[in-house]
Amino acid sequence: MARPRTFDTQDALAAIMGVFWRNGFEGTSLQDIEASTGLNKQSLYRIYPDKRAMYLAALRHYDQTEIARAGDILSGSGSARDKFLRLFKDVLAEADNDGPRRGCFLCNASIDEAQLDTDARDFISSAMRRIEQKFQDTLAGDAPYNKDAKLRKATATKLLSFYFGLRVLIKARMPASGLRAGVREALENV
Repeated sequence: MARPRTFDTQDALAAIMGVFWRNGFEGTSLQDIEASTGLNKQSLYRIYPDKRAMYLAALRHYDQTEIARAGDILSGSGSARDKFLRLFKDVLAEADNDGPRRGCFLCNASIDEAQLDTDARDFISSAMRRIEQKFQDTLAGDAPYNKDAKLRKATATKLLSFYFGLRVLIKARMPASGLRAGVREALENV
């Protein structure tokens, strides 16, 4: 008779996400995952058939937590500019502390495993399109974007490029003061 699980699978998944986010797919060993979760490989393999399945689950968890949080920020009150300012300030909080700067797991994954794995590539592409749509939806509440779909799409793409670029620059340990100036410039005409 199998023993019941005595660990929280969501906590384990968050730890798995953290190690892949830090080290990438190839840079993460099963030993790293065991150390981060405190679980042995038998327990891990009861949940996930292999390392690739763990990686894809970590990407989905990122989507359900980090990306969902960004969506919640953009769903708040105020003008589109106010919403994007809150989102960018939330991202900049990582640059204002002395802790690790992880950047964006989607960005990391897009240049890591997405080049080799079609499931990862498809998931990342879909997630980025959903984020772009959320940016368009946020802009759609304000003039002139509510009446100009072409301008709304172009501005959403510009802000999406800035958002992901900001996440990369944070990971690269660029000075927070310069990044804040970049946020002001990116939102100048929104």
